[in-house]
Amino acid sequence: MKKPLYLLLILIIASCSNISKVQYPYTKIESKTEIVGNNTNTMELYSTPNTLNLDTLKMFCKERRDNISSRTFYYLVFFDSKDNAVFPNNPLTALYGTDEKAQKHIRAYFEYNSLNGYSKLHVYETNSWESKKTTFDL
Repeated sequence: MKKPLYLLLILIIASCSNISKVQYPYTKIESKTEIVGNNTNTMELYSTPNTLNLDTLKMFCKERRDNISSRTFYYLVFFDSKDNAVFPNNPLTALYGTDEKAQKHIRAYFEYNSLNGYSKLHVYETNSWESKKTTFDL
């Protein structure tokens, strides 16, 4: 290989390795893990900006899903603000049941089951109490 071409390849590889990670507009509030038998269930709570960008949200959920290890159920719950973010009163896998106060502030949630590959994002126009959900396979 000629020297100039070799140097060009080195520059390209070096510049690609310096690409910064995406800065997502979600703020992680808290995480909780429950161990039930051999299963590990984890839920992470996030706050979101006023406007949800669906493509960014999908990308964030896929990235989080692809970087977890050895969890059975994995949930990301997106609230309208940090002050309204709470864990469910039920086991994590039951989500928020009939908890109206919490659901009036949930804008979206992602659920993943590592055992069967179930991976879905649920998004609400207003919130999970008052709006129908739109579901996306991830």
